[in-house]
Amino acid sequence: MANNNNKAERLGKKIRHAMNAYGYTVKQLAEKTNIELQTLYSILNGHHLPSIDKLELLSKALHLSIDALLDIEVNTFPIFSSPHQAGMSYAEFEDIWFGENGGERISVSRNFSIMNQSVELRKEILKKIYKFTNQQIDQSIEAFIHRKGIIEKKEKNRLEIVVSSEIEDFIKRRDVFNLISPNLIGEMIEGIIDRLENHPMNFEVVIICRQHFLVNYEMINREVILFDLGSVFFRQTHPKLLEHFLKEVEALKFKNAKINQRDKVVKYLRGLLNEI
Repeated sequence: MANNNNKAERLGKKIRHAMNAYGYTVKQLAEKTNIELQTLYSILNGHHLPSIDKLELLSKALHLSIDALLDIEVNTFPIFSSPHQAGMSYAEFEDIWFGENGGERISVSRNFSIMNQSVELRKEILKKIYKFTNQQIDQSIEAFIHRKGIIEKKEKNRLEIVVSSEIEDFIKRRDVFNLISPNLIGEMIEGIIDRLENHPMNFEVVIICRQHFLVNYEMINREVILFDLGSVFFRQTHPKLLEHFLKEVEALKFKNAKINQRDKVVKYLRGLLNEI
């Protein structure tokens, strides 16, 4: 009982903090969530934990994931602490999670999955943007090649949901991307277009606006979610949160997409390529 009281108090404080950040009053938050005012005050004051349905409403109104609201640990697989070693950890758990018969990847991120990058492009990004040392680059590339090999061998199909403004910045070489060779960027986009046109059964790209990506950012900005033989493997083991994640993916794909038709995605990317 004491543990639940502590959780309720922490949750109430976290919601109030997010409300202050957006300038919401309690009445405004009640209107945005359709939660009764008296119930909302009870949650804010830490008197009880809300149901999963109310948590979903609060997470959307406050642009926070449910796991962030509840302080639930989502990285259930051990991750290497150093950034240049992280890729090897990803490769290891993907190798396990894909299983012997492979599976499906859903990638929801600002930009295209790094699995679309060539080794040469990855090296430039690590060197010019992340400022890695030569030793760190060597370690990262070793992990990158290992991970890429696993994906190419085991991935049956992939859905990538990306943000239009982010890929436009990437392709048009805005901000830090002006440090990267336009030829390498162009080659990557041509590869994505080729896969969309010639491998329609195992690759799909959906483009969304930035404001939709902000919804549950902390939850959906995780590249790895794999399905294998009907079993779901995800870096979040809470079934309700996984269900919530999949609902967000469906909303992004079908309801909130800026472009979700294959031919229109190809046309959009070709148009951006002409501006390099």
